[in-house]
Amino acid sequence: MATTYVEAEAEAKARTLAANADAKIAVRDAETDRKIRAAAAEADLEARRIANRAAEREAKSTAKSAETTRKTEARRTRRAARAARRTAAVARVTAYVAGNMPGVYSAGIYAMALYVAVSGQIGVATDRGWPIAIGIGMAAFLEGTALAMALTAHQQRLKGERALTPRIMTWVAAGFAAAINFGAHADDMIMAAVLGSSSLAAIVVWEVRSGAKHRDALRKLGLIPDPPERFGWRRWVRYPRSTFAAWSLDVRSRVGTGAAALLATVEADRAAAEATAKAEHDAKAAEKAARQDAIKLARSEAKAAKAAKEGKTDASKQDGPVKPPRARTGTAKAVKRNADDATLVARLRTLAAETGTAVSINRARTDLKVGTGRAKRLLSLAADSSFTVPSAD
Repeated sequence: MATTYVEAEAEAKARTLAANADAKIAVRDAETDRKIRAAAAEADLEARRIANRAAEREAKSTAKSAETTRKTEARRTRRAARAARRTAAVARVTAYVAGNMPGVYSAGIYAMALYVAVSGQIGVATDRGWPIAIGIGMAAFLEGTALAMALTAHQQRLKGERALTPRIMTWVAAGFAAAINFGAHADDMIMAAVLGSSSLAAIVVWEVRSGAKHRDALRKLGLIPDPPERFGWRRWVRYPRSTFAAWSLDVRSRVGTGAAALLATVEADRAAAEATAKAEHDAKAAEKAARQDAIKLARSEAKAAKAAKEGKTDASKQDGPVKPPRARTGTAKAVKRNADDATLVARLRTLAAETGTAVSINRARTDLKVGTGRAKRLLSLAADSSFTVPSAD
């Protein structure tokens, strides 16, 4: 069936409209799809942003938590270290106090005595209307002078000096401070006695404790002797004589190093003087014995000559041979002893010439095989230049 123009045109328009509608639909679909993809991309980006922010928050929270934990641990460590230091300090103080109880207690007593004395000195100034600064200065002057002198004396003693001047000035200053405290409060005798004794007690405690603390050092320097020996009252009662002798020996020998050296020098000088005196006495005795022996020898020789002369006279008077008179035993022994002495003296002089030194008594006894007395007498004869040894002829 033939299509009319109108129908064809209407069909063309309808196709055009359909094509346009399809194109619009396609455009709208494409736009919708683009929007959907854009929305999906935006949603994905937002989700990523949210995830990143959450991750950042988590990281910050973790870092903050870690920092908080670190700071907490650091604070705990510092607290533990401070507690350990406090514990160690308390332990050191406790150990020091336990091991040095006398010193700690003495330091406390010294501080309290000094506080009382200084309070009294300040009270003396304020009662007279003086400024408090003058009172403090006066207390420091009066109480501090004694301590300054005590410290100076202690330092000099550790260097080996006697330190008499600072030690004397220590007690002069302490006595002056005590007198000021006592005299200023004389209207109340109890208060005066307490304040005066506090000025003395402070320096007494210082002197006693410093001496006890450095006693070993002073003993090593030889300034003080070792502690004395104790014998006990039972021994004193039962054996008084021997105990007294032992105590006297301990007193004699228990001295410092310097004093011991001086005493040793004195003993050596005394021993040398006694040895010299004994040697002089022995020499005089030997010389006297030698003179007596020489006199006896001369007398015996004179008697022998006289007897020989009388024997010759009697023999000339008689006709026949006459038996010579018998020599007395004592004279013969003396002559023999003198001859032996001359021989021994010659040996001593020869020995002295060979050695170039004087022969000692012990060597004379050993070489000559004689006693001590005879050795001394022979040495004196050998030293006497007037004594001559007879020749062999």
